[in-house]
Amino acid sequence: MNTASAKLVAFVLFGFMSMACPLAAQEAKEAQSVPTRLTLDLANDILLARNPTLLRERQNLVVARAGITDARLRPNPDFDLVSESYPLFESNPGPFFQRNELIVRVGQPIETAGKRGKRTRVAEQDLVAAEAFLQDTVRQLKLELRTRYYRIVLAQAEYDLARQILSQFDEIIRLNRARFEHGEVSGLDLARLETERLRFFNDMLAAELQLLNSKVALLELLGVSSMTAQFEVQEKLAFRPIAVGLDELQQQALATRADLRAREELIERERRQVSVEKAQAVPNVTPFFGYKRNLADNTVAFGVNVGLPFFNRNQGGIARAVARVDQAGYEKQRTELAVRREVQQAYQTLEVEGRRVRALESTYVASARKARDIAQASYRLGALDLIAFLDAERAYRETLRAYNQALFDYQTAIFSLEAAVGREF
Repeated sequence: MNTASAKLVAFVLFGFMSMACPLAAQEAKEAQSVPTRLTLDLANDILLARNPTLLRERQNLVVARAGITDARLRPNPDFDLVSESYPLFESNPGPFFQRNELIVRVGQPIETAGKRGKRTRVAEQDLVAAEAFLQDTVRQLKLELRTRYYRIVLAQAEYDLARQILSQFDEIIRLNRARFEHGEVSGLDLARLETERLRFFNDMLAAELQLLNSKVALLELLGVSSMTAQFEVQEKLAFRPIAVGLDELQQQALATRADLRAREELIERERRQVSVEKAQAVPNVTPFFGYKRNLADNTVAFGVNVGLPFFNRNQGGIARAVARVDQAGYEKQRTELAVRREVQQAYQTLEVEGRRVRALESTYVASARKARDIAQASYRLGALDLIAFLDAERAYRETLRAYNQALFDYQTAIFSLEAAVGREF
């Protein structure tokens, strides 16, 4: 390669590196924004600061405040400049500024019937409704965050369980290889064990993949573009009984749910809009003052311009506004019914999942662990055949996996009930 070619290659490589370095630096910075020991509270703080959906919804407040600014503005003044009576079609019309009439007029529209104040109150109500809808978005995102976070907790528990079972199974395989060398077990039993190991190995790989994918899903929700950020969740699967009453939860939900409050604010907004539409039926008044210069005289002109509401009294706008009040009321009823349903279903789910966890804890997990321990000890002593030992291992694995899943379902049922009620327990 000659010197010119080497310089060209170096220049191209430098260009690619220059473009890649800022991106790599940005990803490294985002990766550092996620702590290596991530708690649910820290994840919640990152969500509120960086989630794109939440950032987008916050712009609705900016839009609503801009609407208030627009509503408070007065109408712009009118300016008229008119030239009349210039004899354009005469053979000798003469100088333009000496042969025409010049009229200059300035007017200021005055809004009647309190239009500006009523319009401002509607815009202010838009802001209140936007704030309520933002809080409802936060409620939904928190539920999604907690669910995704605990999917990682579940995947971590499944991965730890799979590794533990595989490690114990490897000990059994090593024991049988020693027995095989001494002629105590057949080659068929050893091959059967080594083949059975594939099942537990696949379980570990599946759990590891689920753990990695769950972390990526959480990073995406947190608004972190660096999907390779390394972190460990700190919460564990645990059973924490909660004593709540359905009737009390229903009343709390109707009082605290942000989406229901937003619907109430929209009803008030539409009622205020009715007042605006009725005010639109009253014509505005535009007083004006002007100057008129004709061929010989300079005069002033003033007066008032008022529209006559003989035909158009904004009948359609008023009717639409009244209908929207009714629509908003029906939408509130629909939302209230949905809130009641969500609370009822979440409460029932929590009750059922709690019963499942209690049953697994009190009976099935202990029995499966005891049976597995007895089977391992008996198999080591040669008092149990291979088939019975493998059945006990599978039963233990499936029971522990069902227990982990039940703990996860119970915890997410708590989160769903909190989201349905609109407050954290």
